[in-house]
Amino acid sequence: MLWEALGISEPGVIACVGAGGKTSLVQSLAVSAGRRGVTALVTTTTRMFYSQVAGYALTLSDDYAAGSVKVAASLKQRKTAAWLTGLEGEKACGLPGAWIDRLASSLPSAYILVEADGARRALLKAPAAHEPVVPTSTIITAGVLNLGVIGRALSPDNAHRLDLVTNIIHKRQGEIVSWLDIARLAVHPNGIFQHACGRKVLLLSGGGQGDYGVAASQIAAYCLLAGTNIERVVVSAGYGDSMQPAAVYKL
Repeated sequence: MLWEALGISEPGVIACVGAGGKTSLVQSLAVSAGRRGVTALVTTTTRMFYSQVAGYALTLSDDYAAGSVKVAASLKQRKTAAWLTGLEGEKACGLPGAWIDRLASSLPSAYILVEADGARRALLKAPAAHEPVVPTSTIITAGVLNLGVIGRALSPDNAHRLDLVTNIIHKRQGEIVSWLDIARLAVHPNGIFQHACGRKVLLLSGGGQGDYGVAASQIAAYCLLAGTNIERVVVSAGYGDSMQPAAVYKL
C-alpha cells in the first residue's frame, strides 16, 4: 500500500510538495487512513479547490481556537476531517504553518496531511524563494514530480515557474524533458525539497501511464549518488484517491 511505500510509521505532519500529483497523494493517503481506522486531517498551507476537500468533515474557520475545537470534534466522529480558513471563489484558503505545528502538538494521534505547495496543475516545478510552506513539525516531506512529462517539450503548460525550472535543469523552453531533468529538480538545493523538514521521500507519479521503469531507476540512482538524504523513491500509478505504489527504491 501507498502508506507503507512512503514509510509512514507514526502519526504526525506529512507535507506534500512539488507538482503533478500532490492532491492525489493527499486524497489517497486520506482514504488509506480511513481504511486503517486512524484519524486524519487534510489541509493546506496554500490553496486547494473546494471540490477537493468538500467530501471530508470540513471546518471553515480563520480563528485557531474555534477551528481546532471543531476539528477535534470532527475527528472523533468521522475519522477524516479537513480544515481551511475560508473560500475565495472555487479555492479554499489554507492554514498558517504555525497553526499546523500547534495542531500536531494538540492532536498527537492524528495524521495531518498537508498540501504545502502550488503548481497550477503542471507536471514539474521549481519553487520560488517563499515556497513551499512546510510546517516545522513535519515528519515526512513527500516531493512529487510526474514521469509523464518525459519526452515532452518543456513549456509553461507542463512546468510551473518555468524560468526557475530552466535555471536548474539547464534547458530552454521547447527542449525535450528527460529523466535527468526530473532528478535535478529533486536534488537541487532550490528544487522541490527546498525548505523540507523531516524525512524526504520522492514520489514519481504517472508511473501507470507508460514504461518508465528504466527512467525511475535512473532517477533513484542519481538521488542516491547526489547525497541529498532522500530516503526513498516511490513510483506511483493512479490519480484522485486511487494512487497506489508501483515500485519502491530505498536509498
